[in-house]
Amino acid sequence: MKESEGIYRWFRFIKKTIIGLFIVIVAIMIFGYAVFMRHVDARGAWKSAARELNGGMLHYGEHVEKFAKAFQRRPTDYYRAANGLLVATNDRVIFVGIAPSDKLENEDAPQTILTYEFPNDTMLSLKTERLYFLTAHGVRVKYPSAATQIFAASRGDAAALDSLIDHVNRRLDALRVEAIRERRIRAGVAAMIDAPIYYVVKRGDAISSIATRFDTTPEYIKQWNNLTSDKVKIGERLIVKAKGPRPKIPPKPTPKPRAPRGPRI
Repeated sequence: MKESEGIYRWFRFIKKTIIGLFIVIVAIMIFGYAVFMRHVDARGAWKSAARELNGGMLHYGEHVEKFAKAFQRRPTDYYRAANGLLVATNDRVIFVGIAPSDKLENEDAPQTILTYEFPNDTMLSLKTERLYFLTAHGVRVKYPSAATQIFAASRGDAAALDSLIDHVNRRLDALRVEAIRERRIRAGVAAMIDAPIYYVVKRGDAISSIATRFDTTPEYIKQWNNLTSDKVKIGERLIVKAKGPRPKIPPKPTPKPRAPRGPRI
């Protein structure tokens, strides 16, 4: 009995400890949300991001096509979001945000600007997701050479974010279709280049003249057609370029310069 009571007490102690830790964690989260999160100046961050964007960040010929007010919570500052603008241009996808300032900092301290950019090509991926414990509508942005980033729509801007995602994905789909078309064209051209070429011998043709016409040599024509001599017959169908890449023609030997004649005596 004593052993059973000891196990029961130990079990109750562990249970109370787990429940106590859970309550503490929840209390910390509620305290952090109540104290920190409500002190984020989203409007000022949006204005600063717009100034940064229009102050020379765009390349020559680049223009904004879609934008949405968004925020990001970094692990180092989870409760206070980095607010900014998620922008789709004709060249790339950009996020310009303002990191939340530390309350211990001087009010005149310069803002910390966060920027992420992703090229607008077929390797870019944008997918909508529910973020931050399913509390916010957002997007996950992936690109092979950059770290994956997540951005959530600011309150009231979920439709603008969805419009931006649809706009970029339509562009990416068009680029993928064009890339497939270009690959098919290149494959067709490569097949044409590799295909053999035939020629029907006509009156007056010689193997040397045929070789000159098709940029090859008589030796190659004889080799491709199993000819033992330079004689060809009218109506004979010859291979003038074998399947595969065209072989390189050896350069013609340059004539040796004549030695100058000595003076006549």
